[in-house]
Amino acid sequence: MSIVRNRLLSVMVFIMTVLLLLGAGGRFNRAYGAEKNVVTTGSNVRLRSSASLDGEILASLPKGAALKETSRSGEWAAVNYNGKQGYVNTRFLADAAAFPDPAATANITPQTPVKTGGHVVCIDPGHQAKGDSKTEPNGPGSGVMKARVTGGTHGSVSGLYEYQLTLAVGEALKNELTARGYTVYMTRTSHDVNISNMERAQYAASVGAEISVRLHANGSTNPAVSGALALAPSAANPYVAGIAASSQSLSSKVLSGYCAATGMANKGVQANDTMTGMNWCTMPVTIIEMGFMTNPSDDANMANPDFQKKMAKGIADGIDAYF
Repeated sequence: MSIVRNRLLSVMVFIMTVLLLLGAGGRFNRAYGAEKNVVTTGSNVRLRSSASLDGEILASLPKGAALKETSRSGEWAAVNYNGKQGYVNTRFLADAAAFPDPAATANITPQTPVKTGGHVVCIDPGHQAKGDSKTEPNGPGSGVMKARVTGGTHGSVSGLYEYQLTLAVGEALKNELTARGYTVYMTRTSHDVNISNMERAQYAASVGAEISVRLHANGSTNPAVSGALALAPSAANPYVAGIAASSQSLSSKVLSGYCAATGMANKGVQANDTMTGMNWCTMPVTIIEMGFMTNPSDDANMANPDFQKKMAKGIADGIDAYF
C-alpha cells in the first residue's frame, strides 16, 4: 500500500509541476508579447480605442509605422504607438524583423502593383428585378414616406435594365477592389431580391463598412444628354449632415477616377437630400450615376463587358484616392 501511495504522490507532484510550468510559460509568453515589435503593412491603418470596428479612431497610421504589441486576441492586437494605447487589426501587422526597412527600398521600382486598401467597402448595385411600391421613411424619424425601391431605367439601344447593369458593374468592382486588398460587401448578388433603400444603408452599417458606394445609371427625356455625375448629401441635410463633407469628398474622388478611366463627360457632384439610401447611412456615401441609358453612346458603352471593367477600375481608383 505504501508503494502505491508513493507512486500516486509522485504522479500528483509531476502533474502539479507541469501545471506550474505551463502557467509560467503563459506568463513568459505574455511578457514576450509585451516586447514584440511590429509594423503596419498598409497605409492609413486605423488605431482604435477598442478591439472593434466600432471603436473610436485614435489615429491613422502610415505604412511601416513601428508599434509595440502588448497582447493579441482573435483579430485584434493591443499596441502602443508613440505613447498612445489602442488596438489594430492583425491583418495589417507584421513582425518588424521580417518587414523590410522602407528607407532601403524607397528607390526600388515595384515589379507588381502595390496593393492599397485594407478598408471595408459596401457596394450597393441599385434597384432589383421588381420594384416595391410599399413605403418607408425618407430618413430616421421622417414623416416623409417614399417607395421602398423603384424599378429604374433601361437602355435605349442595348435593352439592358438598370438593375442588370448595376449588378454587372458591382461584381466587376468587387473583384477589382478585392484584388487591391479591400474587404468588400454587396447589398445584393442577384436580381430576385426585395431589399429597400433603407435596408441597404442599414446593411452597410451592419458589416462595418467605412464607405458606401451606390451604383446607378441615369435617364432623360432628351437622348442627347450624356455623361456621369455623382450625388451626395448637403451640409443642410436634416438626417446626415455630419457625413456631408466626407460624402462630397468621396463623390468627387470616385467621379474623377471614373471619368478618367472611361472618358465619360464629368457632370460634377450634385447635392441631394431626398435619397432614402443616403439619408439612412452612417458612413460616407456616394451615388455614382454612371451614364445615361437613354443616350445611345453611353448605353452601348456601358453594356459592353470590356467597358464595364474600365468602369470598375475607375471607381476603384477613386476609392483609392479617397482613402
